[in-house]
Amino acid sequence: MKLGGGKGTRRSLRERAERQHQRIAELEREVGRLSPQVAALESRLEDLRQRLDVPPLEATDDQRAEARTLVEEVRREHAQVRARISAATVFEERLRVLEARAGIDGLTGRDLP
Repeated sequence: MKLGGGKGTRRSLRERAERQHQRIAELEREVGRLSPQVAALESRLEDLRQRLDVPPLEATDDQRAEARTLVEEVRREHAQVRARISAATVFEERLRVLEARAGIDGLTGRDLP
């Protein structure tokens, strides 16, 4: 697909690329904010897995149900984090393609020679 060389087209592509840069920066901040949470959730999940692998004989049905509920909650949150990271990857690829088509260096944001 040929984009043409008009100034309006290049400006439009630059504006679009800038919006994508901003969105990716937002997503990177979100991933940075979520990373410690994911680590904590993984730690909790591992603790729960170990407790569920060898359930104490004195555990009540309520305690087991609570542990299972926590495991499911951690799994749900983990899936949400994976979905957000996946979305960030898609945006990065879209931006890379736009920059390549517009002749913009993805690292510097400047025109390619």
